[in-house]
Amino acid sequence: MDIFSNHIFDWLMLLGVLGAAFYTLKVIGQEKTTFKEESYEVQFGNLSLDIPSWWTLVEQNNTQLRFERTDTKYEWYALYTYIPDHQGKSMPDLLEDKLNLEKIEFDMDVVFETDSRVAFRDPKIQEYFQEMIRVEGKGSKNEVDRIYYDIYLMRGLDDSGYFIFESKSSVLNGALEGPYFEESLACLSFIRESQAGKA
Repeated sequence: MDIFSNHIFDWLMLLGVLGAAFYTLKVIGQEKTTFKEESYEVQFGNLSLDIPSWWTLVEQNNTQLRFERTDTKYEWYALYTYIPDHQGKSMPDLLEDKLNLEKIEFDMDVVFETDSRVAFRDPKIQEYFQEMIRVEGKGSKNEVDRIYYDIYLMRGLDDSGYFIFESKSSVLNGALEGPYFEESLACLSFIRESQAGKA
């Protein structure tokens, strides 16, 4: 009894951490079965995105959407960005510029992919986004912070701009939101004219 009473604060801290971990696992476990039913639509330019219900839209303007998890508080965000001018640069050059700007360096074993791994469900989107590059894997930011980073750069036909879709988290949380980030891209569609007229 003396041992317990001498360390009661430590025991309470341990129980609190275990309780928070259990809650997080329970919430995440339910998400796989509720994504389809509980996703919500967000319009981004002339695109429509299906977003998981547990992602919170924390920033929105004409050229960028930012989502975070405000329920579990773990380190993660997703950014959907439109850059209006590619300045005649290739996708690899634009990617290099982005990585340099963010001071992100991927690990040596990470593969840069120029073929589309997004299985777009909308044939019009599949036809439109014919130029793309993607990188996903572990890396470092500012040479010291270990991260898990998934980034797509896509350019549409006859578009002077391009899109950057990115998901960034700590290494430990890298696999948690990745499938839903990919799903949000797979569900991309153009806003129907009737919807656009209402907006």
